Amino acid sequence: MSDAVPVSAGWTRLPEGADAYFAQPSEEVPAATVVVGMELFGVTSWVEKVCRRLAGAGFLAVAPDFYWRRARRAELGYDDAGREAGFRLLGGLSAEGVTADTAAALAAGAERGAGGGRAFVGFSVGGHLGVLAATRLPLDLVVSCYGGWTLDGGIPLAEPEPPLSPAGAAALAGHGTTFLGLVGGQDFLISADEWQRLGQRLDQAGVTHELTAYLHAAHGFLCEDRPETHDPEASKAAWTQILKTLTQLPHHP
Repeated sequence: MSDAVPVSAGWTRLPEGADAYFAQPSEEVPAATVVVGMELFGVTSWVEKVCRRLAGAGFLAVAPDFYWRRARRAELGYDDAGREAGFRLLGGLSAEGVTADTAAALAAGAERGAGGGRAFVGFSVGGHLGVLAATRLPLDLVVSCYGGWTLDGGIPLAEPEPPLSPAGAAALAGHGTTFLGLVGGQDFLISADEWQRLGQRLDQAGVTHELTAYLHAAHGFLCEDRPETHDPEASKAAWTQILKTLTQLPHHP
């Protein structure tokens, strides 16, 4: 990933307590605030690179460490031990905590002078967190990159009902949130049937949305730090779609 414009980046602590990685253009006013939802493995160096890429495209990107209430700045390995630790930390998240941390990140973006647009771009677990936050906060856009458990549940955070229950989908519609969903056709977590039903749920609720499946891509295809699942062609296309959609964010105050 290379920055199109000079960026400044680094860690800070939000007033509510979460550590967060920020990246923003150094020489221009950011067009909008984009909350970046981490994978299961925490705010890794790859998530930091994602923030810098978004900043290079003109946005203020902030990746909260959603695990901070149990472990600060956890950066887990892409292996079985890392997955086990990640699921333990994931089990400690609450909808209230995710909402509070997202709201704090958005407020910090506004304080740093970003434009009025409010977006959440999440990857895997982060996609789930973004959809959850969008049911509780007025986001303009949520981008869920292979975010699982949003429709049928399957993790404690999705109980007593998953984010895209009929009520959750209605909340997205009520907030005027646009939903961009990206998935690999070979994703082990999200079946073609679930992807189709997700679209139907959004249609029924009247949520403006676009869903794209990259036929040969696997779960996690955007992360080049995991070469066994990274798909360069699908990743390039997905990033083009993400950035194009972000440029369409409203410029309200």
